[in-house]
Amino acid sequence: MRRIAIFIEILFMAACHKAHEQNNEISKIEIATSGCLRGCPVVGVQIDSSLKLVYYGGYKSKLQGYYEGKITQGIWDTLNFKLKHINCRKIDTSEIFTIDGENAEAVFYWNKQKRHIYRSIYENPDSISDALIWIINCYKRVGLQKSNDSVRFETTYQNMKPPTLSKHQVVFPPSKK
Repeated sequence: MRRIAIFIEILFMAACHKAHEQNNEISKIEIATSGCLRGCPVVGVQIDSSLKLVYYGGYKSKLQGYYEGKITQGIWDTLNFKLKHINCRKIDTSEIFTIDGENAEAVFYWNKQKRHIYRSIYENPDSISDALIWIINCYKRVGLQKSNDSVRFETTYQNMKPPTLSKHQVVFPPSKK
């Protein structure tokens, strides 16, 4: 009986140390954010399965211009896990955005297919917005190098001019929570 218990314990320990291989279905993702009246940064991020990250910083972004870097396999696996969790291949594609809020446009690519979505990322927080924010911020986890090459994004939000106030509009201060 003792031998069986030792054998089961060894099997259990071996199973715990077995590496789990991530099945990554996504081959590329592009996300861009829009500007807003409050000065939201305009950013574009493109990440592909070769672990290459391309960043574009526009209006009000801390990094202006094009940058490139390489993410880790762990970041890529986490990105794929988050996209699988929100079922990115079946997200509603109708536009959900706000007039004066930071909006995101994302394109997910897999097996020669793609899904294009639009989303308000801070006004209506949910698991989709959380995943998009996490992916947008991936550039902060990478050593970026300035790039002289411009990159063609399929997203368009990074090219939009931020909204401006007309002389008849009033900006109210944010509410205190």
